[in-house]
Amino acid sequence: KNTVEKKGKKTLIFGAGSAADTLIRDYKKNPNLNFKIIGLIDDDERKKNFILHNYKVLGNRYDISRLVEELNVEKLIIAVPSADSKDIKEIYDLAINTGVIVKILPSYSEILNTKSISSQVRDVSVEDLLGRKPIEINNEKITSYIEGRTIFVTGGAGSIGSELCRQIAIYNTSKIVCIDINENALYFLELEIKGNITNINIVSEICNIREKEKLEYLFNKYNPNLVYHAAAHKHVPLMENNPEEAIKNNIFGTKNVIDLAEKYSVERFVLISTDKAVNPTNVMGATKRVTEILLEDKAKNSKTKFMAVRFGNVLGSNGSVIPIFKKLINEGKNITLTHPEITRYFMTIPEASQLVLEAGSLGNGGEVFVLDMGKPVKIIDLAKNLIILSGLTLGVDIDIDIVGLR
Repeated sequence: KNTVEKKGKKTLIFGAGSAADTLIRDYKKNPNLNFKIIGLIDDDERKKNFILHNYKVLGNRYDISRLVEELNVEKLIIAVPSADSKDIKEIYDLAINTGVIVKILPSYSEILNTKSISSQVRDVSVEDLLGRKPIEINNEKITSYIEGRTIFVTGGAGSIGSELCRQIAIYNTSKIVCIDINENALYFLELEIKGNITNINIVSEICNIREKEKLEYLFNKYNPNLVYHAAAHKHVPLMENNPEEAIKNNIFGTKNVIDLAEKYSVERFVLISTDKAVNPTNVMGATKRVTEILLEDKAKNSKTKFMAVRFGNVLGSNGSVIPIFKKLINEGKNITLTHPEITRYFMTIPEASQLVLEAGSLGNGGEVFVLDMGKPVKIIDLAKNLIILSGLTLGVDIDIDIVGLR
């Protein structure tokens, strides 16, 4: 029997593995959680009637509807961090159609070991539904070249840069120097990382990469071993209207960082590039291609190992359609799409950041790595999923307007 009589929404846990085991242990210790576990669900037929901490496996995903009705279930928590997006989507659809609240544990790459697992249960996100099979990362290789190093992350408060800082912080570095021009974002990122990881040595430095003097001051002060260069102007339409800003920031700013990395004998330099640098059709892509050429040229006669990593759209990043769609939904406005058949390759921010770290461990200098972005996703499907996750009904609460190609 449970030692504490729980109150809260009647809850089924999907999954009867190690994550569920940890979640239930947490749950038993914490009387303040707002759910009451009444049973488990697992697709492994061998686990049928299996009992985990006095909770029984009552069926598989196709029993969700029956169990919700029979047991008056109000909430379902998906506790399978290794599940791929296809499975999560099906489980989510089966549960949400019964009217229950659906929550999820993050993937293994996102779970913070320093926090109780029950506090990390969160809403299902569009990244969960449209991600790909979990990527396999060579953590040993990453650890071997990051551990004990001083690391610069430029653009460190941005969407990619901040996630790089979070990921690097796990690997027992000597020091992370997070460089950005956005003081607020820098401040809150440092608070967040220090709150999640004890004894982390992270320093925030306000610096514009166009200002070589300030950059040199930082290189001289910290003498970094590794540099991840994520600072860039990346919004395509804005850069079409302001090409001189894209050139000053993306080309000359990057040249400053490249030159100083060589001068101060940095071991490895990783440039965050974009698939828009391939046969560029816009100013932003062209400036990023120039930075790749600068880097490849510098790598020919340098002891520093310079490399670039290209990837496409990153779900939830500042340059992604997701924040735009979310804003429209919150404002009660229709989502606008250029064409119903438009597809894009997507990757989650944690995935992209982990692959950047792995690429940094692989490079010998001069390479341009291209990330495998999986299968393309229809933007209209992404929009529909966001509408569902917002608790709205397409065609009733909100519509999708097709406005024609740009």
